[in-house]
Amino acid sequence: MGVAAAIVYFVRMRHTIEKPGSSSLLATRTLAGATLVLLACGGSGTTSGGGGHGGTGTSATSSTGATTNAAATASAANGSANASSGTTNPGSCSPDPLKTGLVASQTGVSVDAFDCQILTAATKYGEPDPMIIKAIIYVESRFDQLSIACPNLPCGTPSGWTAMESGCYGLMQVVPACGPTPGNEGLLANGHPDLTTDMAASGWPNSIFNPGVNIDDGVSGIADNRKQEKQKFAGCTEDQYTLMAIGDYNSYGSTKSCTVYNQAYDTGVLMAYKQYAMAAGYAAHNYP
Repeated sequence: MGVAAAIVYFVRMRHTIEKPGSSSLLATRTLAGATLVLLACGGSGTTSGGGGHGGTGTSATSSTGATTNAAATASAANGSANASSGTTNPGSCSPDPLKTGLVASQTGVSVDAFDCQILTAATKYGEPDPMIIKAIIYVESRFDQLSIACPNLPCGTPSGWTAMESGCYGLMQVVPACGPTPGNEGLLANGHPDLTTDMAASGWPNSIFNPGVNIDDGVSGIADNRKQEKQKFAGCTEDQYTLMAIGDYNSYGSTKSCTVYNQAYDTGVLMAYKQYAMAAGYAAHNYP
């Protein structure tokens, strides 16, 4: 896979982030019998020479109240409208340095449910702070592994594809329409996304919604962004490169220097990050 293709694939438009106690949900869509959440994607984008898409608008709302203690929300989670697309199971990693005991109040999903996949992908791609990946997942999907967003179709509709195949998918809202995925994971033999949602189906292991596939793809994109930032902007700290890389994950090309990057998106991520780090007793990075 070429660099340009890699750049294109991991760009996504910014979501409208719901404030605690309110909702930005525009609609729900049924796919293979599962009700999926559609979030609003702010702004529009045009393909640049680097293959990126620029987002517009602002995000970043307080994460206060966005996640709550698992025991306190167990009964509510059992009745959640999103119960079919998530899990209250906190996962089984041992040890699990990311474990918070929290639940995403918007979806009733344990924020610890995908820690194993996060840790695996962070190690695979050399990402220095797996907790920031967890915070990105909160901002992107509220831990709803079957979420669909970007009705504005940030990379358009490729020839032969349907609009339903051209959005942003899963925990990290990856966008197959923008280009091939690493190793073509999450894609069918014809190059279209595998949108299997039935976790008992034979196609689930390769589905773009499968947490292992989705997180691997998303973290690969962040790691690729980090490499590019280091080539373009020498002398930044590793924590600055992290913020630059995740800012470009949301809006490619938004990074302009070690200190000028997508702070609107990063601020929302860092709000969740600080909450999770405190709950987990995690050694948080001192991001600028």
